[in-house]
Amino acid sequence: MKYKKEKYKGYNLYYFEEKFSEIGKKIVDKNYREEKILKNTKRNFVEIISINEEKFVLKENRNEHIIPQRKLMSFFKKGEALTTLNNLNELIENYNLIEYVKPFLVINKRKYGFITYSALIMENINGKEDRSYIEEIIKLMKKVHSFKVYHGDFNPGNFLLEDGKIRIIDTQGKKMRFFNYRAHYDMLTMKMDSYQEMKYPYKKNV
Repeated sequence: MKYKKEKYKGYNLYYFEEKFSEIGKKIVDKNYREEKILKNTKRNFVEIISINEEKFVLKENRNEHIIPQRKLMSFFKKGEALTTLNNLNELIENYNLIEYVKPFLVINKRKYGFITYSALIMENINGKEDRSYIEEIIKLMKKVHSFKVYHGDFNPGNFLLEDGKIRIIDTQGKKMRFFNYRAHYDMLTMKMDSYQEMKYPYKKNV
């Protein structure tokens, strides 16, 4: 299924469900309530917002218009937010990987072809990090890898527990290239940074 695209007041809106056309316009018009700021740095801004009594997470990736190399590449690529919207919806709908926190909408703006603003609007969850589930998290990551998809920042903080279910956050859901190098990268990140006693789940290869 292809996402829909429309323009509104100089911004591009991308979504799958029609209701997010109106939600995107409300966000552009700043017609929403700020509930809680989760992160506010030079490179990232994340907050919980509410529109019509429904809560969402709004994430601005400022890297794409701050870091020169990233800004240059945005001329040739569709951008990280739109990649995430497309990839994760495909994984949820086609592979039933409902563990992913669902992205609903992308709002971006370009000038001379370069991204100058980018926001991803996602499902809001009440998840918490719980390291007692770390073996289940590793099992889930192996399942994701079986679809030739990797995370890119495999650590317990990006796998939150909500009502006894593991939810995956902070990933673009990209496909692996060059064999399964990225699957090993994920597992090595977990073992070296967060879980040194972990039994490595894959056989070594080239």
